[in-house]
Amino acid sequence: MGEKKQLIYRQPGEGAIDFAKDFTDGLTQPQALFVITDLLAGKLHDISDKRIKRCDWCGYLYRDKTKPNSAKTCCRPCKYAKDNHAKAIKKADKALAKPKSSAKDSMYTYYAGHLEYPYYISEHYMLKRAHSYETPFAPDKLALIDAAKQRGYKRKGNATPTDGSDKVHVRGIRHKHSYGEVEVSQLESDYFERTYSERHLKMERWRAQQFKCSKKMHI
Repeated sequence: MGEKKQLIYRQPGEGAIDFAKDFTDGLTQPQALFVITDLLAGKLHDISDKRIKRCDWCGYLYRDKTKPNSAKTCCRPCKYAKDNHAKAIKKADKALAKPKSSAKDSMYTYYAGHLEYPYYISEHYMLKRAHSYETPFAPDKLALIDAAKQRGYKRKGNATPTDGSDKVHVRGIRHKHSYGEVEVSQLESDYFERTYSERHLKMERWRAQQFKCSKKMHI
């Protein structure tokens, strides 16, 4: 036989209060105290009634009003409190089984930034962290980089002119050519009649009219 579950009473829920009202309506406070004591002991309600249960959260008796008779708590707040309590226990057990960090890990990442001369305890972690912000260069390139900074050199983009002019050169377009005069041409009056059929022109006129009348234009 399994161990009997320990009964814990908490703040009564709405379902437990409604169930107790059926036995305490019209009674004074001293009289209701004796009735509630007998009610908690199971002396007043019908034991064979399967819809009368004990709430898994607040611990008081209530009547299950659900159709499948599968409720475990007397009301919704008790259900939320029970679920949150179960999540908290699960989270605590997980943290106990797999702790996030230990004293060794904290010493590995410790940085004494409050001192006048801050430092890392772990040199390996210091180099690993600094590599994310400062990319190291080969020793033979340091002198070239320093000389370029003294000359004021800045890396130029692909479209930046290198001949001292203000023109921007785009790769793939020839720039050494002369522009001709602008020629104006007009369509002949019967161009569309000769090119398209009457049915096609009628359809295009209808589409233009619908496009003009529509409130929302799709391009």
